[in-house]
Amino acid sequence: MPDRFSMPYILIRGNLASYGHKHPFRVLVSGLKAADIEQLNRFPCGGYSDESTVVYLQHPCVMLTALEVLGYRVVASSSTAVKQDYNEYMWTMRKEFSDPEPYLSETSSAVIERDNLAN
Repeated sequence: MPDRFSMPYILIRGNLASYGHKHPFRVLVSGLKAADIEQLNRFPCGGYSDESTVVYLQHPCVMLTALEVLGYRVVASSSTAVKQDYNEYMWTMRKEFSDPEPYLSETSSAVIERDNLAN
């Protein structure tokens, strides 16, 4: 499916306090477009947790800031309370995409051309 039909929302889930020393922070980002994933290549990545979720080994503030630079804006946030862990939070972000070009069939373009010539 082309990028222009992608949903404008992404979800970010991450911990605000460190869990350990090796990888203290983990941020899961779901719904990114391929071009946005490529732009975020400079950040340490922990791979994919599923086909639409990328794991970044960064503090959530770093990833939220990077996503804002890419044009996303936070529209909602909440504590996830996963396993009674109030250290994890979730953010919903939205990005405005340009409208797809209108599809014109050969018949409709011929009609438009004919009408323009008649005027």
